[in-house]
Amino acid sequence: MKISQKLYVRVALSIAFVAVIVSLASSTLSYYTGLKEKQQINYQMVKQLAETMAKTAAVSANLDDSELGQQIVNGLLNNDLVKGVNLESKTGMVIFVGQIGIDKDRISINLMHPSIIDNVVGALTLYPNNTFIQQQAKKSLKKEVLLMLIHSIIIAFFVSLVVRRWLTKPIQRLTDSFATIDPSAPETMRMLVVKQGKQDEIGKLTQGINSLMHELHLTISNERELREKTQELESKFRLIFEQASAGICLLDEKNMITTFNPAFERYFTVNEHEKLASLHFPTLLNDVDKLQELLFSIRAENNLPQITLDIECRVGNKTMWMHCLFAKLTEQRATTRGTQDSLVEVILHDVTERAEREFQTRFEADHDPLTHLLNRRSGEKKLHKTLFYCLKQKQHLVLMMIDLDKFKPINDTFGHEAGDKVLVEIARRLKTRFNLDTDLCIRWGGDEFIVARQLGHFEQKLVVEQANAILEDIKQPIYMTEYEQCEIGASIGIVVGPKDGNVLHELMVNADNMMYRVKEKGRGQVAFYEKPY
Repeated sequence: MKISQKLYVRVALSIAFVAVIVSLASSTLSYYTGLKEKQQINYQMVKQLAETMAKTAAVSANLDDSELGQQIVNGLLNNDLVKGVNLESKTGMVIFVGQIGIDKDRISINLMHPSIIDNVVGALTLYPNNTFIQQQAKKSLKKEVLLMLIHSIIIAFFVSLVVRRWLTKPIQRLTDSFATIDPSAPETMRMLVVKQGKQDEIGKLTQGINSLMHELHLTISNERELREKTQELESKFRLIFEQASAGICLLDEKNMITTFNPAFERYFTVNEHEKLASLHFPTLLNDVDKLQELLFSIRAENNLPQITLDIECRVGNKTMWMHCLFAKLTEQRATTRGTQDSLVEVILHDVTERAEREFQTRFEADHDPLTHLLNRRSGEKKLHKTLFYCLKQKQHLVLMMIDLDKFKPINDTFGHEAGDKVLVEIARRLKTRFNLDTDLCIRWGGDEFIVARQLGHFEQKLVVEQANAILEDIKQPIYMTEYEQCEIGASIGIVVGPKDGNVLHELMVNADNMMYRVKEKGRGQVAFYEKPY
């Protein structure tokens, strides 16, 4: 690519253009300033001519010698600078030739007596040929302007040769060297040739370019190695991301899913060909508001560590438990720019089986294996907690101690399996009378049950009605076999906290005493605790 040839042409044309413009400007200025000067010189020559002939003309005027005067005026008229001559004497001699008249540029000289000082004997008047004077001045100036233009063009030509020799040819060599360089192929980045001892601007430029190319060669080589390593790492991380058994996704500031892997998609789609139900992450799981608060707190805290949480979700008709790990990610580029944009990484594992096992384990630990009511250990803990809450909130805790009547004969008559069946049926009937989310139903041991209710407003009449309804439920026949049935009763002792006691042990003792008092009075009744006086 001959970039420098075009540069040479442009430089040469620029020099020529500037030279012509400068020459025209200076010539125009010289023309108009020199024209008047040339005219003044010609007028001065006419005046000198008149002064030269003044003495001879004075002799002619003094002697009234018309023949001499005629020769003088004819001689003056022969000069191209003069268009008319007039010679006059004091005695009345007048001789004129050529074009004379009223002319502001005329030159008139008084003729003095040859021997008598200050004695004027006549006048000699010359009329300059203005047309000829102007033509001569213009012709002379045009020659000067033409010579100046030719001179400028010659200078521009030789200047362009010098520019080509010392500027464009070295640039051409640099350009030719650059033409062989491919930035994508570092091996083509050879050092540019510099003439030995060349220390002018072009030589220094070449040396600077060589240094730059050396650094660029190292940078490109390092960048290529880094890019290859990055691509290798990227392929490995992508392989991990796409084939990971855990679901992975990234959330933006609006908790919208920006990226997710195949495992994440499989977790939240019923069919592999279906798409995610929503890209708004919290709506994929249960308890949307709580999850959004958690994500907000993760973004708000600068040094918040990773947070793990087991969250329940529903995909289609299936309920699943996800173990979620949340971590805030901040882009390095965003940090450099001073912005606070951050992503949240979520890693999920399906822990449904583990959660169900744990739930079952907790259920078995907290519940009676036969009746599936709360067992004594867990029931006692919840009673303590409920009583404490009622004391704090100034509410009432109604506690019923229920003991089955004549349960032992059933075991003796029908066997222990029948007794277990009775206990299961009684537990079922109790559950139907109470809200298991707010009320407590506990198998306290053997054939003893405890029911506890948390009430904001206590009315003894309503509690009695419910207790009697429980007794009626318990009295209903229980079928042992298709043809055999049994009936059983119960005695109930009731206490109300904190009226009947501020601690659980006191309430339990009082309820137990009332229950036994009912049994002593004939069983199958309800009794409220009354403080002794």
